[in-house]
Amino acid sequence: MTEALASMVNDGIASLGALAPREQRTLVVLGTARGGTSAVAGALDRLGLFTGALSAGPVFEDVNLANAIESGDAEQAREVIDTYNGEHPVWAFKRPRLLYHVQDVHALFRNPVYIVVFRDVFAAAQRTRISGGVDIFLTMDKLLADNERIIDFLDSTQPNALLVSYEKLMANPALLVDRLIDLLPQPIDAEARQAAIDFIRPAPEDYLDATRTTKASGAVTGISHDRVQGWARYNFPLKPAAHLELSINGEVAATTVADLSAELLSSCDQQLAKMPADLQCGFSFELAAGTLASGDSISIKASEDIAPLEDCSLQVDLPAFGASEAHDG
Repeated sequence: MTEALASMVNDGIASLGALAPREQRTLVVLGTARGGTSAVAGALDRLGLFTGALSAGPVFEDVNLANAIESGDAEQAREVIDTYNGEHPVWAFKRPRLLYHVQDVHALFRNPVYIVVFRDVFAAAQRTRISGGVDIFLTMDKLLADNERIIDFLDSTQPNALLVSYEKLMANPALLVDRLIDLLPQPIDAEARQAAIDFIRPAPEDYLDATRTTKASGAVTGISHDRVQGWARYNFPLKPAAHLELSINGEVAATTVADLSAELLSSCDQQLAKMPADLQCGFSFELAAGTLASGDSISIKASEDIAPLEDCSLQVDLPAFGASEAHDG
């Protein structure tokens, strides 16, 4: 390919403003939900950047700063940002919901460069539908409006920014990683560069698991011949009480709803886990006398989840029916 034609290739990245390395800078990852921002934030983490006191993989969202911004507490947001500035000359922040507040907090960031990820709206809506069962057309409408918000911000504010195509990013992650490295004042070794490249991959299993709103957690806290008790709840805070299915030896044997308070559950001699004290998410499957016996395998699944609860699949260990009852996990 000639040099002239090479200049016509669309590599999926565009630069806005001044992006030369600076000793003090904040890299702000901006984009819609399910739009690929986690891939960029994870790459920045692998390059050694601080992404927030409460940031962790696979999504790398600092809820410390996010809560301050989304609550409208500008003073608290300023305090968090000032703390991070004092501890880290260059750091990064990622939160998709920032797009609703970015006009208000833009001036709080020190020398910001926005890394703005754009993704095919159908693909993002399909990811949201798979992860949370949300109507795909309503989601596409919302994503179009959210992208319009981002475009309005870029057009009106003209910040320093890298615009990134998610699809191109997945096809050539090394290209974006090198552009990210170009923003940094410190040298990046080959091992960190490769770690950042390797992090950017389609449909990582840990991300798929962490971001589904149907994911539930819980624990069995007591078993007898005619009862299984414990707690279960969806991890997504806005989900209602979980409807549960109890399977015995692979067959669904009973259903119930996890909406009991701790005091409504009978005490158990052994507890595998304590029910969250501030949540009304206890359950009690009431069974016919003698239903459960030693050696039976049980599992509990929230109706909307795709798999049984991790800590609620176990083998029953009980005395023979009619002997003194014991609760055991």
